[in-house]
Formats: sequence, C-alpha cells, structure tokens
Amino acid sequence: MSMAAGRTTERGGTALKWDGLTGLILLGACFLAGTLAGFGFSCLGGESAPLREYLLRCLTAAGEGNGFDPSLLSVIWEVFRWPLLVSLLGFTALGAVGIPVVLAVRGFLLSYAVTAFARLFGLEGMAAALAAFGVTALVAVPALFVAAYSAFQSALSRLSHDGPPAVSWRARLSALGPCAGLLALAAALQRTVMPALLTAVCARLFAS
Repeated sequence: MSMAAGRTTERGGTALKWDGLTGLILLGACFLAGTLAGFGFSCLGGESAPLREYLLRCLTAAGEGNGFDPSLLSVIWEVFRWPLLVSLLGFTALGAVGIPVVLAVRGFLLSYAVTAFARLFGLEGMAAALAAFGVTALVAVPALFVAAYSAFQSALSRLSHDGPPAVSWRARLSALGPCAGLLALAAALQRTVMPALLTAVCARLFAS
C-alpha cells in the first residue's frame, strides 16, 4: 500500500492525492472511531429512568401495532441526507476534513443509539435496535461509503496549489450511480420491511 503525498499537475502545481485503498482505510478508520466513541459515551450514560420509560412505551406501542410508521418524506430525508452531505462537501476543499468528520459522526450516532437500547433493555433492547436500525444500515452505510469515497477524492484534488480542477460530472455521476441504487433500496426497506420487523420483535419481547 502506498500513499502519494502529491502529484505534479500540467501547470506545475501539486495536488494531494491518495490511492484508493488508503482513502478507504482513512474513511473506515474515522467511521470506526466514531462508532467506538458512541459506544463509550453511551456506556457512560448510566441508568435513565425517564428515558427507559419513554422508550418502553414506544416499544410496547410498536408491539401492539401502534408504533412507528414513517412517512415517505421522512424516510427519504433519513436515508439520503448523509450521502447528500458528503457529496456537497466533495465540491470544496473543506471536504478533505469534513467528509471524514461526517463519517465519524454517522458512526457515533448509530453506535450510541444501538448501545443505549442494549444498556437500557439488555438483549431485548439489542434486538429492537437491530430491527429499527440494522436492516437499513446494512444497505445505507455501504452507500454512504461509496458517496464519501468519490467525494473525498474530489475534495483532495481541490487542494492543488494552482486551483481546483474542472468538475467531471460524468465521472461523479458514474461513481454515484450504484450509490443511488443502494439508497433507493435502503429507503424501500425503511418504509416497508423495518416497521413490520420492529412490530414483530416488539410484539414478542415488549407487548404484554
């Protein structure tokens, strides 16, 4: 594995450019760091009776068939906001720092939520968290990495001393094509499979 600290452009400037594997490792490390931080902060939270009672009411209602029924717009926002954010950051040099930070925050929030359920309800909470977040995350997180990798490379290229390169829209759209398909699948799962799975899990574990 090698990392090129810079490359000479046709106009004599230099632009920071990492090989694909190095970029993926960095983005994955940031996501992992955020995941571990979310786990640690959630474990330090201690017991919270009001939060536990609130979540228990929500999980009980879900088990009785009166639970979470997300609207189409809320699903689209939930699934597409992270890839959209990293894609926008890729059009600026700030994305070289902002995109790894976004992945760290995504890992933190996902890990914090899952760990909180497990901490408050044990194995039953873990099962409910996997039903609520796991199905969509299995598709949406890889899609986020696809978008983040393409945007990260674009952001790095904008650190050139002689100014940013021209945007290759065809290359960007080609890279984001698989991402769009994965996000559409994630939205469909979030709208259909996730509510049914969460209801089934909560009916078995939390409904009286």
